[in-house]
Formats: sequence, C-alpha cells, structure tokens
Amino acid sequence: MLSTVVLLLLCAITAIAGIPLILKLVPPNEVFGVRTERALSHKEVWYAVNWFGGWALVAAAAFTILAILIWSNTLLRPFWLQFVVFVMPLAIAIGATLWYERQVDKNGKRRSRR
Repeated sequence: MLSTVVLLLLCAITAIAGIPLILKLVPPNEVFGVRTERALSHKEVWYAVNWFGGWALVAAAAFTILAILIWSNTLLRPFWLQFVVFVMPLAIAIGATLWYERQVDKNGKRRSRR
C-alpha cells in the first residue's frame, strides 16, 4: 500500500513539473526543461519543445495514475510491476519529446512532411 502511495506522489510531482513547461513559464536554462543543444540555442525551439514535453509528462503521469488505481489490487500488486508502469510511460514521453525536438524548425514550428 505504501509503495502505491509513493508512486502516486511521484506521478503527481511529474505532472506538476510539466505544468510550467506547458504554460511556457520556464525560460531557456541549464537546470529545468528539455536541455538539448538546439533547444538552448533558439528560444522559439525551447518553448515549442518544452510545451510538447510538458504535455507528454502530464499524459504519462495521468496514464500511470489510472493504471495503478485500476489495477493496484490485481495484476499490478507487486511494487516492481507498479514501478515499471511508472517508468515505461515516462520513457515514452521522453522519447517522444526528443523525437519532436528534431521535427521543430528554428522558428518553433513543426516542419512539414515532404
């Protein structure tokens, strides 16, 4: 039970960390946000990528919360399995954000597919 509460708190912290990124409140810095070389060199890219990354974090946290609450007394009872359900969506969110960073041009717009 305590492990479930700890993971739910981690999900809440993850979602809360995504909110300033979504609202574009975090300027380019070396501490918080998606700190790739491209994102740090262009302000528009920084805000576009971190906006996407913030939504990805919130979505990953929401998915994990739902999965843990729905299945906490069944398949996901062991702590290690709950932890995997926490880490996997987070890894997918990070991967999707890094993929998105490569799709954004210097003006912060997504490049068209041609």
